Amino acid sequence: MNNFLNKLISSLDTHTKGYSARKLTSLSVMLCVIAAHIKWLSIGDFSLMAEILVIDYSFVAALLGMTTYQKIKQNERN
Repeated sequence: MNNFLNKLISSLDTHTKGYSARKLTSLSVMLCVIAAHIKWLSIGDFSLMAEILVIDYSFVAALLGMTTYQKIKQNERN
């Protein structure tokens, strides 16, 4: 378990430029989404299923958008 945590933490380090804001933002948003899903599942009220799916798809789109934005900025510099 300790080895897993060390690998998880070291995966956030880029080894050359310090920590990546994109990776840390993605990690923190993922933890918030997981916490919200656990809370929602523990309540057991599935009447808001459509809203939850919209939030999930928005999350995925935001993560993909962050990657696309980074690639565009890198291409502008080159």
